[in-house]
Amino acid sequence: MDDNIIYSFPPLIQPDSEILFLGSAPSVLSRRNQFFYGNPTNRFWKILSALFHEDFVNADIATKTELVQKHHIALSDVYASCQMKKAGSSLDSNIINPVFQNIPHIIQGTAVRRIFITSKKAYTDFMNHWQGQFSNDIQIICLPSPSAANRSIYKTDADLIAAWRTLIFSR
Repeated sequence: MDDNIIYSFPPLIQPDSEILFLGSAPSVLSRRNQFFYGNPTNRFWKILSALFHEDFVNADIATKTELVQKHHIALSDVYASCQMKKAGSSLDSNIINPVFQNIPHIIQGTAVRRIFITSKKAYTDFMNHWQGQFSNDIQIICLPSPSAANRSIYKTDADLIAAWRTLIFSR
């Protein structure tokens, strides 16, 4: 077992944030690139580009930050820290010893009313950990994972974008 602890990035959130996207924990490449969804094979930024008609994909970190803020989006992770069963892994199935991010505290004083979690494992853990801690006016929804590991289910970007569009804009 790898004793190295993986820490999440500080939440990127503003008082006018309306949507919070939660991943599980930063991948190896996200940590190397020092920002959320930093693995180029992860489709998160491609999906946001299609949904919000902005070029998130080719944007640097400062521009991505400006764009998410412009669209009242917040970013964070379900786990504040964790370890991996397999050193160098980024798979959620290898997460052990998670410490949960204090999401109720993070969204306090913001306009967040919808939380979208981009991992089934993180969603299940989040719901088990935070059950009953959110008011009924906050929706918590599990989105299909944008990870390349999810390509067996959503083979094309268009299919994944359509699924996200339905879940995000139909509420």
